[in-house]
Amino acid sequence: MPITLSKSVHQVIHEVGEVGQYLWQKGWAEKNAGNLSVDITDHISITPANLKKFPIKPATGLLPEFAGRSYLVTGTGTRYRDIQKYSSECLCILQISRDANGFHLLWGGKREGFKPTSELPSHLLMQNSLHQSGAKEKVVLHTHPNELIALTHLPETAGEEKLNYALWSMIPEAKIYVPRGIGWVPYRLTASQELAEETVKALERKHKVVMWEKHGVLAVGKNAIEAFDLIDAMNKAAILYLLCKQTGQTPQGLSREQIDEIGKTFAPKD
Repeated sequence: MPITLSKSVHQVIHEVGEVGQYLWQKGWAEKNAGNLSVDITDHISITPANLKKFPIKPATGLLPEFAGRSYLVTGTGTRYRDIQKYSSECLCILQISRDANGFHLLWGGKREGFKPTSELPSHLLMQNSLHQSGAKEKVVLHTHPNELIALTHLPETAGEEKLNYALWSMIPEAKIYVPRGIGWVPYRLTASQELAEETVKALERKHKVVMWEKHGVLAVGKNAIEAFDLIDAMNKAAILYLLCKQTGQTPQGLSREQIDEIGKTFAPKD
């Protein structure tokens, strides 16, 4: 029997389903692209006796620091567009076992052959980094925003400094909403340990949005809506940049002085 979900967990699942629809409608979630995790440890309470009713499913790549923590994660091969309607088939809640040699499947995963996202070890590394730093962000969201990915293919906007200047120069909100800019991870093989480790380094530099070159974007937020909003704001700036380029001209953009003024005026308090 699955655990009984609290109202707060139901709200998390609702938000994840809502964001799944946004990602699909924007064309950022082709087929089963993308994945998501939410640290819901503070919302899950289960006694050791009841936990034993959920057999341990073996998993590799788990660290001792993960033990006892609970996460809502998307499943391998599931589609963002299906989450809202089929949440218990597309998502699962798992708790890492006491010995970190696997996990207890507490809820969801009803689809035949269900497995958590293949990038679960990567998500757990990122979630652990956020937890250890005391960050308020609980959601790790990965998706494929078209225009941001396109900019990583252009020499003039490829690289952390060039990308952020191009985006910040397009619209003041880009600097306001993502004041520390997008972290940059050079191309690494999908689902690789190297990709995860490079992303963790970007999160440790306090980036809330991380660009995976020629692949996609990862964002963290206090909830799924916030993580989506950060990507949406930066992709809007990417759209404006590419619209200007379509005229055959290089965008004039905001000056570095204007961007600095915005940064000082709206400097983050954290």
